[in-house]
Amino acid sequence: MGGLIVVLLLAGTSGAVAAAGSNIFMTNCAMCHQPGGQGVPGVYPPLKDSVGRYVGVPAGRTYLAHVVSFGMTGTLSSQGQTYNGFMQPWMQLSDADIAEVLNHVLLDFNASLLPKDFVQFTAEEVNRLRAKALTVAEVRSEREALMKLLAPATADDAPRR
Repeated sequence: MGGLIVVLLLAGTSGAVAAAGSNIFMTNCAMCHQPGGQGVPGVYPPLKDSVGRYVGVPAGRTYLAHVVSFGMTGTLSSQGQTYNGFMQPWMQLSDADIAEVLNHVLLDFNASLLPKDFVQFTAEEVNRLRAKALTVAEVRSEREALMKLLAPATADDAPRR
């Protein structure tokens, strides 16, 4: 009986975290990236079916935490489209908020792209990753390096100058 209670508590906690990530996304991200993560042509790139492959390497996990925390600007390409927009920094979000929204985007919009050994972000990981503040230019450099690392699998997501 005790084991069943633990399993039910864990299942309930997982659902609460998923709901929190979805709520954070709808409140802060959906205006630009759209509720389904499809983005806005020419301005805001899609999150759906695109960023899941990034978490296959440590630099990708770092980049995702950094782009949400510190923002980014410039022209890039994703899924055959060119985008020239501004990702605002979300420093006001807590480490737990960023972990939850990243997990929402990855699990709900990118599940088919995740590595088999995918581990969800935690508040502790996000705290460690954003301990040193970066400029939007530094985050952009991280993205460029990540796209080179993941090429040719993500050649379509390469930044453009």
